[in-house]
Amino acid sequence: MSEAKTLAVIAGGVGGSVGAFVGVAVGGDTLGVTLTTLVVAVLVGGAVIASAVIAGDVEFFASADGE
Repeated sequence: MSEAKTLAVIAGGVGGSVGAFVGVAVGGDTLGVTLTTLVVAVLVGGAVIASAVIAGDVEFFASADGE
């Protein structure tokens, strides 16, 4: 698995976990919890990726062979 794919999996896991926690903590109806979870998961996942890119741990390149 490439670095970018590994980071995407980690960011998704972290973002999903935090998003689910916040969604349940906020409470409300099912739709509200789902939307809150989704928004927080995207924000946290994006932050994880951004911090890794800024730190120089991961470099993203577009190439013909997908690596």
